[in-house]
Amino acid sequence: MALERSYHQDDMLAAFTRLKAIAQRASFPTADERRQCLKRLEAALLRSEASLLSALQKDFGHRAHEESRLLELIPVLGEIKHAKRHLKTWMRPSKRRLHISTLPAKAKVIYQPKGVVGVISPWNYPVLLCLGPLIGALAAGNRVMLKVSEYCPETNKVLREILDRALGENWIEMVEGEADLANRFSLLPFDHLLFTGSTSVGRIVMRNAAENLTPVTLELGGKSPLLVAPSADLSDTAKKLVFGKMLNAGQTCVAPDYIMCHADQKQTLIEYIKQELLAYYPEGVLSPDYTSLINPRQLDRLQGYLEEAGAAGIECDNLMSQGPAQSDGKLALHVIHQPTDDLRVMQDELFGPLLPILLYSDLEEALSYIHQRPRPLALYLFTQQTEDQRLCEARIVSGSLVINHTLVQVAQADLPFGGIGASGMGAYHAEEGFRTFSHGKSVLSKRGKNILALLRPPYRRPIHRFMAKFWRFL
Repeated sequence: MALERSYHQDDMLAAFTRLKAIAQRASFPTADERRQCLKRLEAALLRSEASLLSALQKDFGHRAHEESRLLELIPVLGEIKHAKRHLKTWMRPSKRRLHISTLPAKAKVIYQPKGVVGVISPWNYPVLLCLGPLIGALAAGNRVMLKVSEYCPETNKVLREILDRALGENWIEMVEGEADLANRFSLLPFDHLLFTGSTSVGRIVMRNAAENLTPVTLELGGKSPLLVAPSADLSDTAKKLVFGKMLNAGQTCVAPDYIMCHADQKQTLIEYIKQELLAYYPEGVLSPDYTSLINPRQLDRLQGYLEEAGAAGIECDNLMSQGPAQSDGKLALHVIHQPTDDLRVMQDELFGPLLPILLYSDLEEALSYIHQRPRPLALYLFTQQTEDQRLCEARIVSGSLVINHTLVQVAQADLPFGGIGASGMGAYHAEEGFRTFSHGKSVLSKRGKNILALLRPPYRRPIHRFMAKFWRFL
């Protein structure tokens, strides 16, 4: 049974040791065993919908049930259904070709569970980013230890009930505790470790994992630009921008972090954004559908960015003048006009309702700006020209590229999710998630004559003189 009390290092080590022993005894769960785990998880999740929505509301201070369902429950259920549907295909060994010198023989790659997988999940999507990696790890046949965020205690209570009911101690252990416990968690000798969070903490996790040569998947964040091409439909751009930026009050790793547009587009785009915000939130931050920031620390951080920009002479505007600039842990969307690169608002991932706007003179200048900075987790391009899409596909390396929309790539069960460089390492979701949590073991089966025996010493025989002339054609 999962522990109800606070964890200590000895508790975690004991839990890890127990799961490791189970993984060694049952090292290759069948497809049916894995599918049953996913079915039970799905059933428990559906049964606990009301409890989860209520818990998320409490942890955030305010978050509409409809938003939590859209952002967390629907994508998780989609991933479970996709994994159940494709599991047997993913598990199927893949046949490989052999060099002529090895024939007659056969070769294949089989996908084995790695063993015990560690998952460190963040607070901003405490259901999706906890259960999403779990689905891939279970599909691959692993046992899992979850370190959940201490900022979501009510959600954690419901998650514990769901996981105990669906999986139990033979498959999973859930760990709760502060940051120091998370640090010790990442020092355990997992067979794979997945971390979702900030780039700075990701470096610490990777350093800790290196102590045990533990392979890692890092889902970080960074600054995901929204590039408005000259041909973009500005009304549609504003609609998609407000959708992706304002869900969860911008507390999303793939939310558009800053806009790049032409000077001629700027004012029109801002007016369209204001119209959309008014339609979404008629009472501004007082609207019942506007999500709170998770805690006062996050609000103070964002206000600090605004104060620093203001002190530097950068204009900052509240785009939600239909209400106060802030109320009860909520902060209105502020646009920051052409901030300089030395400001924190252009160095840190914003993770909230702040929106810098940068201007470019031509698209080449914009692409060069993005290319010279750390590789983003997502790039959002709004354009009506196919050539613009081709340029972004070829020139910008990013975790994902989304054309004429925002955020929707995360909820696609058949697309991998992951960053590159400062925005992450590795991917999960879909078949890529199954591969991440599996070891692809090569298997070569030899029968019949050994052709290579013809090439044994002594090396002065005719066959070797032949090989010296014709080896490059083999």
